[in-house]
Amino acid sequence: MRRTTYFQRRGWRQAERFWSYVEAGINRLTSTRFNPLYHLGTLALFLLGVLLVTGIYLTIFYRPGADRAYETVAGISASPLGLLMRSVHRYAANALVVVVVLHALKMLLSDRFWESRWVAWVTGWALLGLIWFIGVMGYWLVWDRRAQWLTEYGAKLVGGSVALTFLGPDLASRSFAFFVIVLFLHVFLGILIFLGFLLHILRLTRPRWLAPRWLMVEASLALLLLALLQPATSLEKADFSRVVDNIPVDWLYLGFLPLSSRWGNTLFWGVALALFLIAVALPWLLPGRSAGPVQITEHLCTGCALCALKCPYEAIEIVPRSDESGFKSLAVIRPNLCVGCGLCIGTCAAIGIDLQTMPTSAFLDRWHDALAQVNGEDQRPLVIITCQRHTALGTFPTSTIPQETPHVGVERFTVDGISLPVVTVTFPCVGMLNPEWLRPLFREPASIEGALVVSCPTDDCAFREGPYWLVQNLKYRRKLLEAPLYWIEGAPGDRGLVVKWLRDFVRGEMAPTTRAQAWIQARLQEVPTWWPRQLRPFLAGLAVLVLVTGLGWIAERPATTASPPALVRVLMVHPGKLKTVQGTLSGEMAAKLPPGLTEAQVLGGERYPVQLRVEIDGQVIWEGTYAPSGLRREGLAYALENLPVTPGNHRVRIQMMDDGETWRTVFNGEVTIAAGRVVTLLYDEEQEAFVVFSPQP
Repeated sequence: MRRTTYFQRRGWRQAERFWSYVEAGINRLTSTRFNPLYHLGTLALFLLGVLLVTGIYLTIFYRPGADRAYETVAGISASPLGLLMRSVHRYAANALVVVVVLHALKMLLSDRFWESRWVAWVTGWALLGLIWFIGVMGYWLVWDRRAQWLTEYGAKLVGGSVALTFLGPDLASRSFAFFVIVLFLHVFLGILIFLGFLLHILRLTRPRWLAPRWLMVEASLALLLLALLQPATSLEKADFSRVVDNIPVDWLYLGFLPLSSRWGNTLFWGVALALFLIAVALPWLLPGRSAGPVQITEHLCTGCALCALKCPYEAIEIVPRSDESGFKSLAVIRPNLCVGCGLCIGTCAAIGIDLQTMPTSAFLDRWHDALAQVNGEDQRPLVIITCQRHTALGTFPTSTIPQETPHVGVERFTVDGISLPVVTVTFPCVGMLNPEWLRPLFREPASIEGALVVSCPTDDCAFREGPYWLVQNLKYRRKLLEAPLYWIEGAPGDRGLVVKWLRDFVRGEMAPTTRAQAWIQARLQEVPTWWPRQLRPFLAGLAVLVLVTGLGWIAERPATTASPPALVRVLMVHPGKLKTVQGTLSGEMAAKLPPGLTEAQVLGGERYPVQLRVEIDGQVIWEGTYAPSGLRREGLAYALENLPVTPGNHRVRIQMMDDGETWRTVFNGEVTIAAGRVVTLLYDEEQEAFVVFSPQP
């Protein structure tokens, strides 16, 4: 498959541009320092922490069992603290799914899912599936009408003894072990998610675990606000004598119930599984091509280890060397981990590291040639240094889009009627800029009017740490920072931010904060805070998080099951007659058999399938064959059929054939069915007939 570069994947860039517009809009309200969409990964971890704390509280007071679960949940909700904890737990679970999906979408649109990032991509989808499964089990533990629908769906899907466990007699005793197992998995798998996150960040250097304090405060307030406005409630208790009708469900977790009932299990789960597998396989189905891996020129490498320190993906290893260079160490590239960001090149003073797409020396020659071309026109240019995201997504009023990076372009921007020559230098990431490359440009006489660094927000670098390390590389270059060097950050595609700066530059009215010296100093002095310096950014960020967490509220909508007005449920667990006997007993053993016990009953063997025929009011409405279970077809046959009827009195007749030859009547009587009710006909092995069974709620 042909691998394309970041610029050549134009469909991806259009989608990413739309996403970036949304982020730019939020930036105008909150600033780039307080945009929640830049911290989706750590926000997901914080929500997991909220789920852990509230889950521990709920587990302390919860009692499993069909006869106690609903009542204990009602008891928890009866106290203000219990209702608050339950509601926060519910909305945190919904917000977690939304945040993880948004995080995956952001990684997809920005091309951060292939090559060395495939581990994070695949484990992320596995974690999302695990989160969804845990959430579904949580609804089981409430044991209300949603749990009833889920149980009936599972019983019909799985079949076998499961149907008898929940729809037959002795529900509380038969299902107690099931509730204990679900509760254990609901808790244990939650802990397993944290272990999954360790795999998710396996290839990251210095992974971030904690969200910023202001974000944790905003997320907590958003959850509390939703919990107070719309507390979590239970529906009526699960009652298998009633038809599951139009009830509200959480579409994020239980949406499969109405969808699969409309489309059918085969179609729905087939499509769902296919989409999931395609999403997981995207790193191999649609791989891209980066500028890496980088290459080390061994005779230039001094073994200083700065490149290994600053690599965000542990793609550089420092090993001992024993050649004649006189240096003790050598940097070695791990090609399968390198993403081609170029941060190591921006650190290497010896110019001993090159991108495969263009050697560093050749790139610097092109840069100097571009400057010489403009200077030959007797007008000093402005140099704009940026990353591939800003160039591809349209941050600059330019018509030239490169095919790969690094790239040097020469153009003219017209601002307020003034034509301004611009040399645009595009790196994979601004962190590739080596400050030493700028020094010759500002020496007297200066060859440029000024230099502008346009970076992604520090918390939204496509390579995680590009702006951070560029700050670290520049902060000690005092002479360089005193030159006309500027820095602005913004969402890629936010052209208005750059146009405003260019207009101010032409007019000589640049904001002092855009000077690189002031910009860097402000970030070096910034300390972690739980409250933005202004109220507006905080409230705007809170509104965004209320919207994100509130999707769980919006997602709960009534769903119809297409259930009939009344139902006859036929439930059978019965072994057919023996068809063949497995082996024979010796004469001595046969003589020792107790009275009434036959040789066939001891040895067992293949059994006949059980056939059922159901007549209602003299009309056959169902006829089915149920094969015996077991590898050798020696086990029980199970039947669960839901037959729709109209409310009222009905004459029901059931015939059975379990010997392959003879039909016999196993039920013949009048049944009265009220609207919205279920009459269960359960096969009684002792009476060898079906009996009317009334499940207890």
